[in-house]
Amino acid sequence: MLLSLAWKNIWRNKLRSGVILVAIVIGLTIAVFVVAFANGMASQVIKDTLDRELAHLEVNRQSFLDYGDLEFAFDQNIEAKVREIPEVTGVSPQIIINATASSPHNIGGVQIIGIDPEKEKTVFELYRYIPDSLGGFFKDNIANSIVIGNKFAEKYQLKLRNKVILTFADKDGEQFSGAFRVCGIFHTSSPSFEETKVFAKMSDLRQLVSLPSDSIHQLAINISNYKDPQMLASVQNRVKALLAGDLVVRNWKEINPLMNVYDSFMGFMFTIIVAIILFALGFGIVNVVLMSVMERRRELCMLRAIGMSRRRVMNLIITESTILTAIGGFIGMILGGLIVLSTSHTGIDMSRSLSSYSTFGVSTMIYPAISFAYYIQISVMVILTGILSAIYPARIAIKMKPLEGLRG
Repeated sequence: MLLSLAWKNIWRNKLRSGVILVAIVIGLTIAVFVVAFANGMASQVIKDTLDRELAHLEVNRQSFLDYGDLEFAFDQNIEAKVREIPEVTGVSPQIIINATASSPHNIGGVQIIGIDPEKEKTVFELYRYIPDSLGGFFKDNIANSIVIGNKFAEKYQLKLRNKVILTFADKDGEQFSGAFRVCGIFHTSSPSFEETKVFAKMSDLRQLVSLPSDSIHQLAINISNYKDPQMLASVQNRVKALLAGDLVVRNWKEINPLMNVYDSFMGFMFTIIVAIILFALGFGIVNVVLMSVMERRRELCMLRAIGMSRRRVMNLIITESTILTAIGGFIGMILGGLIVLSTSHTGIDMSRSLSSYSTFGVSTMIYPAISFAYYIQISVMVILTGILSAIYPARIAIKMKPLEGLRG
């Protein structure tokens, strides 16, 4: 009975109800898409960073993290034990050396990462960032070959098969220089990564710095689902149980706290965007419901006079507002979801708008995405908006005196 009466009251003034309904639909459509876009942008930043430079888990000596000296290496034999963990999908041992790069055109600091190319492919996808026209990922078995970034190539004016001199200290502190030939040039969304990281074969570096054949500075580990916090913590604890001495294992959020900020940023952005849009729409809903109440002043007073309680009158007004808001919210979420669905596979190219953010590793190809949980949260916020927006008009309605309303 209450729902039927509320539904009829909503459409007494079709134009007024229609206008606010359209406003709610447009507002919720925009809210869903903006949240999905922000979610997609944050997810893409995390994915790109994990694909090119950040493993899900990393094992290091604490002394190496503190000082970064070449001598703080550890035994590579732990790799075999880590591979036995079922959730582990890839393991890559690495040697990390801080060096000075020089060419006839420039000189500067750089970090050399020594890798086993095949094992590296199981953890990172850097090899996919090398265009066919710019070489390959150690395809040719050439000694002292090196893979560099596009920004590094520009800074030192290098091309394929050019040589660059890398100078570094060995584990005893002796200075050594080696000539490395460029075999590949990668191009990513992070200029800082391109300029400061170069990759060489681990076997070549070990010979130059006289490291034992089983010594590494870092063990990069990937698991099947890095988004699952329980799996991540479980694998981290099992790896930790294999370690001794000052060896430590960190997950990707601990290694780079900025990624954790991006991860939590999605939920925060969702709440702020939807709250602002619904707050603005709330004023329109209050206005519509209040005008409806004032136009039905005699009717509401008559209902009070024949015995309808104040509580039922208040429930009637709140029900009208909630129905109107819920209909607009539902249609808006459907339309927003369809837009997100149509762009989630093709992506949105923001190369012009987001070009200035590429320095921070923000990909210019965004794939909007929104989970079902977000739709549930939006639905709850929409219902609350409808209820809260009706409180003031409902209080006006229940304060009306039946006799004065009938006389007016």
